[in-house]
Amino acid sequence: MSKRSIQAAVGSLVAGTWLMMPGSVSAAGYDPYAVVPAGPRTIDVSEALRSPDEYRSLPQEQPDLKKLGQGALTAAPAAPGKTPEGWVQLGEVVQREEIAMGLKEIDPQPSAAFEDIEGNQYPRKGTLFLNFNGAKLLGGGGDNSAENKSSLARTGMYPAFSKSESAALAIIQAVKEDMASFGVRIVYEKRPSKLVPYTMAMIGGSWTDANLDSPAGGVAPGTDCEARWQRHVVYVFDNSASTVGQEAAHSWGLDHTMGGDRIMSYQAGSNKKFGDNCQDLCEEACQGANSIGCRKIHEKYCGEGSEQQNDLDELHFIFGTNEPDTEPPVVTITEPADGAEFESGTDVKVFTDLRDNYGGLGWKLLVKKDGEVLIDEVAYDGAESWLLAKIPDGAYEVTVQAEDHADHVVSDVVTFTVGAVAGGTGTGGSDPTETFDGSGGEPGGSSSGGSDDSGGPASDSGTAGSGKDDGGCRISPRDGAPLGLLAPLVGLGLAWRARRRQR
Repeated sequence: MSKRSIQAAVGSLVAGTWLMMPGSVSAAGYDPYAVVPAGPRTIDVSEALRSPDEYRSLPQEQPDLKKLGQGALTAAPAAPGKTPEGWVQLGEVVQREEIAMGLKEIDPQPSAAFEDIEGNQYPRKGTLFLNFNGAKLLGGGGDNSAENKSSLARTGMYPAFSKSESAALAIIQAVKEDMASFGVRIVYEKRPSKLVPYTMAMIGGSWTDANLDSPAGGVAPGTDCEARWQRHVVYVFDNSASTVGQEAAHSWGLDHTMGGDRIMSYQAGSNKKFGDNCQDLCEEACQGANSIGCRKIHEKYCGEGSEQQNDLDELHFIFGTNEPDTEPPVVTITEPADGAEFESGTDVKVFTDLRDNYGGLGWKLLVKKDGEVLIDEVAYDGAESWLLAKIPDGAYEVTVQAEDHADHVVSDVVTFTVGAVAGGTGTGGSDPTETFDGSGGEPGGSSSGGSDDSGGPASDSGTAGSGKDDGGCRISPRDGAPLGLLAPLVGLGLAWRARRRQR
């Protein structure tokens, strides 16, 4: 498709959209990936008793490279798919409609509410899981690597890498070298814990095994500037190490650049690397107007209107450098008190205090009733507080467990009783008439919880080829008392928030 025809298509889309929209659309504050929970995560405990499987995390199948071999390629190529609703393909780019139509741009600065959720801070540690064995993927909705959910997946079994274990090991070694300077670990022998936010690369298969309508060397979720969502699934069809790096970086917010020596270019070349200088973007020149998904982020490093991108500057902002993480996280359940007793019919509030020295932390809630596991739920939505509603009488144990990217696993445990206990009716709980605002019990605290595991599709690039390094993807789916006495406390609170965001 020529640049002129692409621009004409975008113009038609914009015109049609404006006819349907009452008033203008503001670009300010747009960030589809910076999920900020609106309140506590409410769990109906009586429902969990009736449908236990819906509240328990299923185990993950583990990889085994020794099962790889000179197997057949995907049997019969499926018919082309269709890009997800809400996304537009422009030549070699697929990204969110509102960006492709020039109606919105990603806000270069995430909100304070987003950064105050533990795990979202920068720099982070990260994990890239290289999946050579395939998996049963679930399409529709957003990305969640831990649950095999991908916005670009065709629901069903995704094929394994068709080459040998030695070929897989060569790709792994090259990817490790490409990412050696920043804080991302490459794993392949054991799948990461569901607690840890990670990117999963499906290596193998064909573009027809995903929901694409045109050939591609790889594909990834796009326009997630600065990796504000941390659980994407990306695809590598051409079995190239540089395509693995390109698709992972697309999911972390990088766009295409020019230059055959750059991982972020789809131009052919060898010994590719992430660029350490401001390099011209190819999106506008190669794919047409409005095809730069994270323009405002790139300008933070290369200057306003530069139309350039510094790969390593952006990746080092997100993931820092490669120093080891020797400090485990800290997890404290601040409410309920250990040994608390509640009257029958009381809703129990669970508040936590989670801390780590890097972003990228993940955690889960585990609830046992009378010794049996009742709820085992990863906080994919960033919930740090929960409301346990409609609780049957009994003895309960609540655990909040957290894990970082250095395999530090920590937890805190409290027990409580609902209903008649030895010595009479429970009286040690919180006032059931007290308002629950999800603030963690701290004045001015941010609420968290109650959001779904949203993610999104798809930046991709590269010409599909057999065994050639053609630069990876070709299609790029892409919140009236006197102030005098409170002022010192307010200042202390602001300083604490700033310190969390800067560490």
